[in-house]
Amino acid sequence: MNISRPSYRESTAVGFSTAIRVLIFVGCSVLGLALGYFIPLIAKWALTLPWVPFEGPLKLITSFSGVWVTVVTTLLGLLAGLWFAEEVIKDTLHVVVSGETIRLKKDGAVQEFRRETISTVFLDGKQLVILGSNGEEHARETYDWASGRIADALAEHGYSWSPGGDPYKEQFRRWVLDTPELPPAVNALLKAREIALRKKEKGEAKELRREVSKFGFVVKDEETRQYWRAQTTGP
Repeated sequence: MNISRPSYRESTAVGFSTAIRVLIFVGCSVLGLALGYFIPLIAKWALTLPWVPFEGPLKLITSFSGVWVTVVTTLLGLLAGLWFAEEVIKDTLHVVVSGETIRLKKDGAVQEFRRETISTVFLDGKQLVILGSNGEEHARETYDWASGRIADALAEHGYSWSPGGDPYKEQFRRWVLDTPELPPAVNALLKAREIALRKKEKGEAKELRREVSKFGFVVKDEETRQYWRAQTTGP
């Protein structure tokens, strides 16, 4: 991870530095090459076991012989390593803080929020949360690194950081089917979202959270359990 130390007008980036990116690509490439090189030997050994899954593909690998087989599997291992490294980098939240905006990048998607729309920022477990002036959630993204790094970046540019976590945490209530305090449409969305959470469909769950927010409610998760609160005008 790397944080630049800019002047007031420059932005502060919190994410993988170039050196760490190179290490990730090199490390995954080496592992991929090694795995690919030994795939023919691993396949032969696996077929000696009393029971092994994917027996068909393993027999196919061992049916070929020659140096070219090792060359092909090694190259495939390299490609797999490069792909995995790219996925690791894409799946890691990258934050850019400036005097005017907070910009989030993850999974190829970019979110940008202007200072005047942000009331406070905090960590809820491993999730970075940005709140608006009415208590609405602008963003909730997994952030696996030390909170001090992002807290320093926000303080440097004058944003409000809540070290105690969510200022609205006491207002959350666990959702159960057909909660009477919620409109039928919100209950229907949360029911669909519960199914998405159980199926680990992260994209669908995130989209349904956005739909719930349009009705003036905030939802967060603990595994497949959902908790909700109404948007307010103050913590």
